[in-house]
Amino acid sequence: MNFKRVDIPEDITAQMLAFDKVLTPEGVPDMLVQDERGIYWLQVKAQGAAGVQLEINTDTYDFQKGSDGIWRVELPFSGGLHYVHLLVDGTLWLSPYLPVSYGYSRPCNTIALPEKEGDFYGLRNVPHGKLIRDHFYSAVTQRWESCMVYTPPFYEEESERIFPVLYLQHGHGENECGWAVSGKVPFILDNLIAEGKCTPFAVVMNNGMVQKETADKRIVDFTLFDRYLTEDIIPFAEKRYRVGRSKERRAMAGLSMGSLQTSIAGFRHPELFDSLGIFSGFLYDWIQGSEIDMVERGPGDNSHLAFLEDPEKADKAFKVFFRAIGDKDPFLDYFKEDDLRCEKSGIRQERRIYEGIHDWNVWRKCIRDFSQLIFRP
Repeated sequence: MNFKRVDIPEDITAQMLAFDKVLTPEGVPDMLVQDERGIYWLQVKAQGAAGVQLEINTDTYDFQKGSDGIWRVELPFSGGLHYVHLLVDGTLWLSPYLPVSYGYSRPCNTIALPEKEGDFYGLRNVPHGKLIRDHFYSAVTQRWESCMVYTPPFYEEESERIFPVLYLQHGHGENECGWAVSGKVPFILDNLIAEGKCTPFAVVMNNGMVQKETADKRIVDFTLFDRYLTEDIIPFAEKRYRVGRSKERRAMAGLSMGSLQTSIAGFRHPELFDSLGIFSGFLYDWIQGSEIDMVERGPGDNSHLAFLEDPEKADKAFKVFFRAIGDKDPFLDYFKEDDLRCEKSGIRQERRIYEGIHDWNVWRKCIRDFSQLIFRP
């Protein structure tokens, strides 16, 4: 079988570490190639290895060693962004020649391939906003924290204007860079704004995996985010930037764990947010006390759901209440259970089902569509 190198546009493969592609040195084969049928393959040179595997989600694929000594495996997908894990003789291996992102609470490789609907998040010849990495001291965590801030095109030029702001959260195991890098939020919003499809607004992205010190170690307590948001993040962002400063100019959204944090913050503080976006996620808190909760405690009390028990209040609280998920998402049953909660409360919602699973290929569509609904005159 013949293989050829693949030329993927930089705007698809760009990462926090480098915008340009990482070029492989002489003697190292290109990791991503195509055969004569157009099928994508991953190949690695692992001298002395007895076995090489590719893990995606919970599925494992075995590489086959060719007569040239190169290990190859056919990729089980043809487009979009995917977290991938390479195992050499059972040991996790982070390749320097594939894009590096952050997921599963650690750096990990990704493979990004062109897709039919990818044009909406591509880098186009339009006015671009700025992506800023900022820092602030948190009274809640008692340490310095980092956030990513997107300001829309013309933010500097319109120096008297106070822009709306979206507080946007990632999922479990990710961090404040996820939406900007894997989610392509800056490019998505630049394109929508240029097309006149959404009101220009800023985005503030923070780390929802909130860390705290215990007697003997540092752990993550995602439930601290509600205080962290209201006591630290919003005051910092809205003092430092010309954004928000009223309910009508604030929205919040998140994916997976971030959607639960959005539900908790939004339902506890409806006076703060004009719109909420729940992406591939949850109104009901099943995370507390589960195997992914690092704090040893029982289930949460879900006290935030008392908000839905007042139908009149729930119906009038948000201009946009958006819920969406992939049709093959493993958490779809949780989403359907929340459907019943929404139906019982009478809250008006924009509900969408996309083709896909629990990944960025769905969440990019969520933010694209949610952005066109919020902050409209």
